[in-house]
Amino acid sequence: MLAAVRKEKIKEYLLEYKNASVTDLSKLFSVSEETIRRDLKALEDSGYVIRTHGGAVLSQRVSKTVDNSALEKIFVKSKELIANQCRTFIHDGDCIYLDASTTAATICNTLQDIHVTVLTNSLRIINKLSRAENIKLICVGGNLLNTRECFVGRTTNDVLNRYFVDIAFISCRSVSMENGITDSDDDDAETKQIISSHANRVCLIADHSKFGKTSFAHVCDFTRVNDIVTDMPLSEEWLRFAQENNISIWDTRPVFPQLEELTHG
Repeated sequence: MLAAVRKEKIKEYLLEYKNASVTDLSKLFSVSEETIRRDLKALEDSGYVIRTHGGAVLSQRVSKTVDNSALEKIFVKSKELIANQCRTFIHDGDCIYLDASTTAATICNTLQDIHVTVLTNSLRIINKLSRAENIKLICVGGNLLNTRECFVGRTTNDVLNRYFVDIAFISCRSVSMENGITDSDDDDAETKQIISSHANRVCLIADHSKFGKTSFAHVCDFTRVNDIVTDMPLSEEWLRFAQENNISIWDTRPVFPQLEELTHG
């Protein structure tokens, strides 16, 4: 593996796990520990990581400003499986909302054989679906949030308040029993707040790494959520919690471990 490729893979690993030891990375990429130390030094010089004794942690600056171009590289298999499960909820003639997450963008790849209306504030999804003859695309404009490739702000929210959808597919940064669904960006969270109250069915799409955590901005409580589609079996505690809140859990159970995905791309 080329050094540049390996550094990108290390970045992807840290985006997911937030920290790593030199020993683990050495085994993962089948290189010497000295090679990994040099890689981490280069990543530290670029401001991406902070080296610690025996390893490194993701820079807080990076952790709080991760953009979609980075997020689309992790949990790729999981996103495909989540998207395929979400596709089973959608029927001809439905009006759906797809948020600006990379998982929602993956749902676009499953819509080739169905006629639906798609409402979105995602620039990425707009570009993906702009030529699809089977899709009636309603684009929500506003202020462009470059890191998330989506439109947010007063104009966006004013437009969203005019529409109602059959299903809203929303993602988030964190999911907590105590604090509900939260996100890292206040403006993006507000758009999800609005659409979650304008949907007949709200489907939360969240991989396993997001559970049991809380981020900066509140999106909605679990009373708004009808379904949770995730990529790993949830704990018994989460299953009981979902049942108590009348939420259906859809566990997509990926075939390949995430580490295999990271090492083999």
